[in-house]
Amino acid sequence: MKSHFRLHVFYEVVQRQSFTKASEVLGISQPAVTKHVRALEEEYQLPLLERKGVIIHLTQAGEILKAYCEKIFSLERQLTFEMDALKDHQGGTIRIGASTTIAQYIIPSVIAEFQQKVKDAKVEIKSGNTEAIENWLIEDKIDIGMIEGSPHRGGLKYIPFLNDELVLVASSKFNKLQTIELKDIFSKPIVMREQGSGTRKIIEYALKDEALSINDLNIIIELDTTESIKRYIASSPNYAILSIYSILDELNRDQLQIIDIENFEMNRKLHFVIREGGSIGLGNKFMDYTMLHYNKR
Repeated sequence: MKSHFRLHVFYEVVQRQSFTKASEVLGISQPAVTKHVRALEEEYQLPLLERKGVIIHLTQAGEILKAYCEKIFSLERQLTFEMDALKDHQGGTIRIGASTTIAQYIIPSVIAEFQQKVKDAKVEIKSGNTEAIENWLIEDKIDIGMIEGSPHRGGLKYIPFLNDELVLVASSKFNKLQTIELKDIFSKPIVMREQGSGTRKIIEYALKDEALSINDLNIIIELDTTESIKRYIASSPNYAILSIYSILDELNRDQLQIIDIENFEMNRKLHFVIREGGSIGLGNKFMDYTMLHYNKR
């Protein structure tokens, strides 16, 4: 058990980039933290960490140990979840509001697996854009939101659960481009999500960081679902910016292709959203399971 606790100590040091902060989180002294890390290095007879100024770097052995720590801790969390599911048979309904990308392409398989683990759980899903979901939470029409947009609204708590990437896509039938410069996007006909969508907001913020405006894009049509955009793009010589998760099937079937934008990325975190101080009952268990599924806890 000492060795197992030492893994937690080592991992906290790596995550916090500080022996002092790790000691505060773990509730032990800083010398004790140092002692546990040194004990691991003696056990494996390899250095795990090295300091370069105030920054802590992992050695090759440290990288390997960190990866195995994550696997071990993930298995621990899964074990705890499944044991709790066996002894806690409290049923109920979870009302979820999910943005369209999440509702269609990301969460269905997670819900199916969750209901296999917690067989008395019922799930109701409403799909809408980020603004609608935040309103539903405030109006108590849903228990949990799952959104693509950035956290910004008071009275709500935002919890990241998955990293996503937005990519420029076009029809494989019409498109010949492999890469494009960012400035050249503005001359291309773009199909865009509607005002209020999380995807559109991320595009807007990413362009703004480059001192560019979404209003300067050549937006030829706005559609309110990712599915309708994909169908439109597949049958036209136009372009769209979509979540990588939403186009996996079309990529595999060679219907759509990604066009790399040189020196430009649009990354985002997908978030759970709940009311500050609100009670979501069985929803907590669903959030825990989703986090386990994506190795976030």
